[in-house]
Amino acid sequence: CGRITVHTSGNFVLVSNRGHDSITVFRVNQSLLKAGQLSIVGSFHTRGATPRHFQFDASGQWLISANQDSDRIAVFRFNLATGRLEWTGHEYSVPSPNFVCNVLTHSEDASDEVFDEPAAPALSGGSLPLGMPAGPAGLTLPAPAPNPPSSRL
Repeated sequence: CGRITVHTSGNFVLVSNRGHDSITVFRVNQSLLKAGQLSIVGSFHTRGATPRHFQFDASGQWLISANQDSDRIAVFRFNLATGRLEWTGHEYSVPSPNFVCNVLTHSEDASDEVFDEPAAPALSGGSLPLGMPAGPAGLTLPAPAPNPPSSRL
């Protein structure tokens, strides 16, 4: 196991499996008789090797996996009702990504702005290419790798 995190809803626990190149999702039982017990939702391939880190966006509906040994990040949709991960078909080339972090976006003149935008992930690992397309729920991601999907995030 690599990273372990609890979804902000408190209903799911996710773990990365570096040898298996997957993320396993567990549902947290909320009933009084079995409160806190975990049941497996499923294991989902991270679309790369060695998922060093993964992170939800601020909405909790998008998950980014940093696959360190394959130089790729992958974007997944998280089903808030079932806990299942669905690959969006979007992956990006990033040299040895090892961390994903949410950061709040803001304008130059913050005094006139209301900050209710979702956070965008920051990626670490080598230098990022220019041309950052906007992703789902306000995510900012590097330009797609060769042979990108036909639609943008």
